[in-house]
Amino acid sequence: MGSVIRSSCRRVAAFAAVSIVAGACRTPPPGAGPAPSGPPAPVAYVPLTEGLPPIPAVDAPLAIRIVAPEAGETRPRRDSTFIYGTVGTGGAALLINGAQVPVAPNGAFIGYLPVPADGVWRLRAFKNGQTAEAGYTYRAPAAAAAPSRADTATEAGRTDTASAAPARTAATGVFATPRAATVRRGSDTLATGSDAVYARPTPTGVYKWFFPRGARLNVVERRGEQYRVQLAGGASAWIDTVNVALGADAPPAAPAPPAAAAARFTGGAAPELRIPAGFAPFLVETDSAGVHVTVYGLTGARVDASGVDDFATGAAAAAAGAGATRFDVALGRWPWGYKAFYEPDGTLVVRLRRPPAIDPANPLRGIRIVVDPGHPPAGAIGPTGYLEKDANLAIGLRLAERLRAAGADVRMTRTADVVVDLAARPAMAVAQDADLLISVHNNAFGEEANPFRDHGTSTYWFHPFSRDLCRTLDRSIAGVTRIPDLGAKFGNLALVRPTWMPSCLTESLFMPIPEQEAALRDPGFLDRLADAHVAGIAEFLRMRAAR
Repeated sequence: MGSVIRSSCRRVAAFAAVSIVAGACRTPPPGAGPAPSGPPAPVAYVPLTEGLPPIPAVDAPLAIRIVAPEAGETRPRRDSTFIYGTVGTGGAALLINGAQVPVAPNGAFIGYLPVPADGVWRLRAFKNGQTAEAGYTYRAPAAAAAPSRADTATEAGRTDTASAAPARTAATGVFATPRAATVRRGSDTLATGSDAVYARPTPTGVYKWFFPRGARLNVVERRGEQYRVQLAGGASAWIDTVNVALGADAPPAAPAPPAAAAARFTGGAAPELRIPAGFAPFLVETDSAGVHVTVYGLTGARVDASGVDDFATGAAAAAAGAGATRFDVALGRWPWGYKAFYEPDGTLVVRLRRPPAIDPANPLRGIRIVVDPGHPPAGAIGPTGYLEKDANLAIGLRLAERLRAAGADVRMTRTADVVVDLAARPAMAVAQDADLLISVHNNAFGEEANPFRDHGTSTYWFHPFSRDLCRTLDRSIAGVTRIPDLGAKFGNLALVRPTWMPSCLTESLFMPIPEQEAALRDPGFLDRLADAHVAGIAEFLRMRAAR
């Protein structure tokens, strides 16, 4: 996601007040240096973007509160960084390490300044003869340790260093012979459409494989807290060691699938591709042409495609490199989703989901939608202390009300300030057989971001069949926020990984920017933002109804 990351990376703990000193003519904090000869005149705060509601004025006593950096952060290893918070009142002047930073009418501020060489921020605010001062001290960066022999491993003649893998706390190395292993966590199957064990093509790559419990794997290497799984055709998948039973802990190897195994495709209300896979690992991919299933360790397979119909128009099998078979199910329309799971005898079942009935004139009528107001407990925080969880809930409640008024069947992951486990949210959508999952968020900045450049509206998808939903939502929301449009992006996020329905995570505004935080407190703006979400969802449904 570049220099911008999702909002959970700036946690509520950041709001702890640090080194606050307020009052008239206070003594500067230790190390603050000489006081200025006279207070500077306030400078007008200029919003980064136009079109948002004006920031309401606040007239209150000076009180500096630093929200970011949060307590205990290490001094950044770069030239400049951001700092934001509030001085408690509008009409004030603010100096940060001698540089004047504009203060918004409600007292909020955000600056992008050179990282102090001594690791200390020194803030002074002035208004009507009053002075407030505060300081923040970074922790010193830890010395970089040289990689040890245990931090390197050779894979296919290439040496990878520790910088490309998680912290090592266990033995590292290539096994003399492959080890049998079985996935032992997640659901018994992937029938939930969301609870799986994920694997990556590289130790720090994006999730690609969704392995249900019981998948039989060949492990060839351990690197810290990950195993490398050897798949057919030379492919490798990296999986967390905690998810795998290895060696003596693994059950006996499953019998190899029979040569020239016959897979079967059945149509009907719930079309299924049934493959005698013997618990072999597999990969499911989707696109506008259909669903594609690669089974590793299976060769010479064929498909009985007698169950094709107007939705699933064909099925075929072909070799996918050495020791693997790819099954292609051609579809006349985009798949709405799928579930993939093993039966007790090792048969792999890939169940396809037909699109729901959509009335183009009333596209939301009868559509079951789960609305997820993102967070708590984690989340972003604005300069005056407004919490993302509260903004998300305010939007989500308005969105649910409008969707119901348009005829949708709406379920919510929360309707109050309560904690709902992250993994439980997508599982809830699957259990309720939702047609769509919409997760409502607002954003924050990553450590490398420049707030004056790296902000904008965005949406995130994981599966290709969700991409159009995120595109229509992004266009509609950006039309209301009128800030830069970062677009619909691929995102390796839990709320968009369920396989059973299109899902999208929206990031409308950036909490740390004063006018954007203030807009999220404005009831009229929240109404327009909820309307934009509804319009984007409706546009997607009309698009799918036409195909």
